[in-house]
Amino acid sequence: MKNVLISTGHELRYNDFVRAENCWLFDTSGNKYLDLESGVWCTSLGHCHPKITKVIVEQSQKIIHNGYCYLNPIIDEAAEKLLRITGLDSGKCVFLCSGSEAVEYSLKMTKSFSDKPYFLTMRNCYLSAYGIAGERSQENWIEFDWKKGGCIEEIDFSKISAFIFEPGSSSGLVHFPPRELVDIIVSRVRENGGIIITNEVTTGIGRTGKWFGYNHYNINPDIVVIGKGLGNGYPVSCVAISEAVISRLDLDKFHYAQSHQNDPLGASIANKVIEIIEEENLLPRCQTISEEICNHLKKIKDKYGIIKEIRAKGLMIAIEFEDNSDFSYANMINEELLMRNVILVKRPGFEVFRIDPALTIDKNDIKYFLENLEEIISTIK
Repeated sequence: MKNVLISTGHELRYNDFVRAENCWLFDTSGNKYLDLESGVWCTSLGHCHPKITKVIVEQSQKIIHNGYCYLNPIIDEAAEKLLRITGLDSGKCVFLCSGSEAVEYSLKMTKSFSDKPYFLTMRNCYLSAYGIAGERSQENWIEFDWKKGGCIEEIDFSKISAFIFEPGSSSGLVHFPPRELVDIIVSRVRENGGIIITNEVTTGIGRTGKWFGYNHYNINPDIVVIGKGLGNGYPVSCVAISEAVISRLDLDKFHYAQSHQNDPLGASIANKVIEIIEEENLLPRCQTISEEICNHLKKIKDKYGIIKEIRAKGLMIAIEFEDNSDFSYANMINEELLMRNVILVKRPGFEVFRIDPALTIDKNDIKYFLENLEEIISTIK
């Protein structure tokens, strides 16, 4: 890869994958590798799902791209589905290209009608690769450190324009803030005229066993930001906006024009992703598979004693290993898994694995991973 700049902060391990099918990747020599991170948590229905491939071909033969002054009916159809599953039936959607862009859109929209100076979020959430959310400056943000016992009473909620809640990813570490705490924050924000935005880029589209991570809480958000799994690997995101927020917008002042906004190809894929999850009953399947994986992991934890904690909601699973002064359990086990052609996410700087397989993963593939994981752990002295 001499002509490609790699700036992700992650080590490049392979450069010759040429084919993919569900949770398997294939290289130029025909070797296959089990992908337990769904690309970058994006292929919620597995790589190259045949129904997604079919809709890409069909839509590509009709119309791919829109201009600013014309649209295609598939965009409204996809928006209707997203508004239904978010519970924002009377609202509106805008389709964009990435989760980061969708988060930024929601913040700029909020700034256009709110004179409150701050956004509130939890410490250690990710939100965006750039912009207001990426910079996270003290000029715009208050970060609440719930893991270290932050005091809610120290927050001036009269100055909060929006609470941006990321329900569980925690920059890939998979921590779920307590319901009671989230209830209090949401209540205080609303009492003071602020709105609730949920960042579902990682936790949405069935990843947690429900449509969205906020479905595990008592939240009715005003804006839902959706990405990653929505396109099953294709770059499309969405901001679903409540009717109440739409009514506060002055569209003579709030403008956002981007070249691939509301493109029919992305919308057609998003539309089909939702349709497949519903038709194939993948939400309850996700919960069932999660229980099977976690039950097996707990047995490994009890038997060998090097796993500190297992955290999971649906197929968003983190395995945290005990600290070891001699070597890193996580690094060593990850290297051994890679030798056995198993790819998962090792969080840089942490003793944590993250497992985010497609909702369509075959049970034999899960068995293959768990057997190899236990075999590797059993050899550690």
